Amino acid sequence: MNEPRLYILCGLPYAGKTTLAKELVKRFGFVYIDIDQINTNFDVGLVGAPISPEAWKRTYTEAYKQLKDAIGAGQSVLFEGASYTKELRDQLRTIAFEREGVSQVIYVDISESEARQRLHSNRITQHRHDVRDDNFAIVATRFEPPAQEEQVLYFLQSEPLEEWILQNFKTTNF
Repeated sequence: MNEPRLYILCGLPYAGKTTLAKELVKRFGFVYIDIDQINTNFDVGLVGAPISPEAWKRTYTEAYKQLKDAIGAGQSVLFEGASYTKELRDQLRTIAFEREGVSQVIYVDISESEARQRLHSNRITQHRHDVRDDNFAIVATRFEPPAQEEQVLYFLQSEPLEEWILQNFKTTNF
């Protein structure tokens, strides 16, 4: 049996992480841990309301608990948050490693200008939840693209999704 895998989605807000995540979960049945959904479940950050540091701590505590439980049960996990610093990704990798899982980063690469354009378009269409300007700025300013030694799969919007999945998710990969 293959060891459980943790796939860490990484990228700016509006990069397309959720779209990619939903397709991967649908195809492979990964446990899906979504920071935005946990916030919604806790009724925080709704309708553009700021999220306090205490609420963020509670959200991540819950997310890490779900991750520990799933990896510990031998399930592969797709973790969706911005994971915008190496430190945040390292915390996730440590949890997987401590439960005898392996991890891989999926970097959904997009320029900041394209991400901002999508943010502003979303404010008109309201296709997904809004990201406050201050939260977007924090992620954009502090973003640390993953280094190759982080076991990175790179996804560019210009790549056909079907081809990318076939190339990167062979049955031995998870």
